[in-house]
Amino acid sequence: MRLVGRLLAGLVVLIALVLVAAKLRYGGGEPFPDVSTAPAVSEVEVAATLDLPPGCVTVTPDGRVFFDTHPFSAPGRFGAPHVFELVDGEARPWPSVEGQDLFVAPFGITADRRGRLWITEPATLDRSATRLLAFDVASGELVFEHTLPDGEARFAQDLRVSPDGRHLVLADTGAFSFTPGQLLVFDIERREVVRRFRHESLDPQGWYIERFDGEPHRVGWGLLTFQVGVDGLSFGPDGRWLYYATMSHDTLYRVPADRLLDPAVGDEALAGAIQAIGRKPQSDGIATTADGRILLTDVENGGIAEMTPEGALRTLTRSEDVVWADSVEVGPDGSVWFTDSAIPAYLQQTMVPPPREVLDAAGPYRLYRFRTP
Repeated sequence: MRLVGRLLAGLVVLIALVLVAAKLRYGGGEPFPDVSTAPAVSEVEVAATLDLPPGCVTVTPDGRVFFDTHPFSAPGRFGAPHVFELVDGEARPWPSVEGQDLFVAPFGITADRRGRLWITEPATLDRSATRLLAFDVASGELVFEHTLPDGEARFAQDLRVSPDGRHLVLADTGAFSFTPGQLLVFDIERREVVRRFRHESLDPQGWYIERFDGEPHRVGWGLLTFQVGVDGLSFGPDGRWLYYATMSHDTLYRVPADRLLDPAVGDEALAGAIQAIGRKPQSDGIATTADGRILLTDVENGGIAEMTPEGALRTLTRSEDVVWADSVEVGPDGSVWFTDSAIPAYLQQTMVPPPREVLDAAGPYRLYRFRTP
């Protein structure tokens, strides 16, 4: 019995040491410097009030607004729709109620210039492999479907289409600090990944995200700091640059689009062409305006920031009512749309989908709209 007791004691000590090591390695971080300014926009409109948290929003060139339910809430468990179009202030399932059977866990959503609505379903969310979908916006017909090989782009949570419609660029965040972030270029015509680009600018730095209640955002009962790799993507208005933002990083970057999309350009040459634009907040989604300004969600301050191509930063909106400014998009009329996915209000310590009562308690959820000054 003494031997058994010693073995159990030794096991307890070993587990404790492993937990301490995990906490030191993955649960640390420093508070992010507050780079916000006084908000320049005084009026922000609630465009829609929702029962479940929205994820990404996109606006077509002719002004139609689409968004999806954040997959962390796993709406399929409740028979709830995944993808919506906002019509006269009402969220309508799109392409139809019956068409929701096409989806499992849509995350990134974007409209291109060829009348297609693109969606990515990353492998980490109820799928063995990452799936790419495209719909004809006019008809709602599924016109493209492709499943990437197992293990490829497992965390590809957002995507953008090149201006010529030939390529998708996927933001693969990586798994917290366990695996690196990367940009993947997918050739739509050839149906294959033609670039997997890794760079230090795509990985999280050692910051933690301050929650809406002032506490560091951690999961796993404090063992794992919520740090995220490359997340926001946006082509500039003329298509020359791809801007990208790593969530847990203090700098916005851009890379020449023609070099990124050309697989003949080596990764070393591509890395040498990256340009740092300026200091940014901890951001999720990004978008660019018609005159070249870059909009970034500010997840710690509940709003939207704006950066010029020269790196000047200012806060546009800020609200204590916004828990997690997630995705941002600019419409053809200049209106700015953004979602509040409210992630810290319901995210479970084990990262499993929250019970419905937890989601209901954290709601209602909102889609916002405003005009830039």
